[in-house]
Amino acid sequence: MKKALVVSVFMFAAAAFAVMGASAADNMPKLSGTAYVAGHGGHLAVLDLATGDLDRIVITGAGGETEGKIAGLELDPSHKGPGGGTHGAALVGRALYVGLLNGKVMKYDLDKKELTDLGQVGQKFCGAVNGPGGDIYYEDMANGNVYMFDPVQGKTADVLPVGKAVCGIGWDKGDKNAFVSDMVQGKVFVIDWKTKKIVNTIDDVGTFIHQGRTNPSRTEFWVTAANEFKDLKPYAVAGKGNSEIVIIDMKKQKVKSRINLSGDQAFAHDLAFTPDGKYALVTARTYADDSILMTIDAKTHKILGETSLCKKCHQAAGVKVTIDNGSPLLCGIAVDWTAK
Repeated sequence: MKKALVVSVFMFAAAAFAVMGASAADNMPKLSGTAYVAGHGGHLAVLDLATGDLDRIVITGAGGETEGKIAGLELDPSHKGPGGGTHGAALVGRALYVGLLNGKVMKYDLDKKELTDLGQVGQKFCGAVNGPGGDIYYEDMANGNVYMFDPVQGKTADVLPVGKAVCGIGWDKGDKNAFVSDMVQGKVFVIDWKTKKIVNTIDDVGTFIHQGRTNPSRTEFWVTAANEFKDLKPYAVAGKGNSEIVIIDMKKQKVKSRINLSGDQAFAHDLAFTPDGKYALVTARTYADDSILMTIDAKTHKILGETSLCKKCHQAAGVKVTIDNGSPLLCGIAVDWTAK
């Protein structure tokens, strides 16, 4: 394993908090912990949930949305780049295991501020989720595999072929079934976790969906369905639905409700629940000059507020986004709820 010092860590003591109105501010819950949000720029946005202070940890070089392959297809042969970019991270103890858009896994020690290259694992990672057996589960957008990664051994433990471009995974009570979202098919596959066989398919979740998470009670699987990329061939079907979060009843294995985000010009990508299950923190892209963190009441589905994760940091550091049509695109989220 090859080790290297992290390129740089920038601290910005700016409370980058924007709300949707006075009433929303009044309803914002008081949370504590540290959120780590992966982005195509190759760094993690680090948000202190209690103060709103922002930090960032640089992991790798930048990587664009259409670089490489999705579902085995090269979307834009002319778009060549370093193939970096972070897309999801899982927290194990005081270490972050970060999946990259080029299929590599990087380990970042939060105490030592040390970066370790754990090598090539997949092809193009979407989600990174802590799961059964202590493994980290990386979902691959290029080949539709779920990679089970052992953080103790620092290597792949197993590979599970599922769909075409998988993005999120979550388990119901007792780890009986796993629910896996497929981005380009707009479906969620239900997998018997004992046999590792697909036993059900939930159709019409969206036209272009992303990551998904199980709530703490393991009764609901929330899938981010941004339904964007209406001009991205050959996925012209995408973009025909609303930007929304789709909530699946894990017992009935069917869609039970949807949270429409279209009016807020927010395109959800990943989420994390508070330990008590009362709130969901949703990473969302604006496809403008920012990506944001939305706080949603898990019971009423009301959006309580939003926090800027890119714009103020970029302005302070003099960073100009040159990939993804100039829009900073954030992706997966991991939260250390024990951080003070």
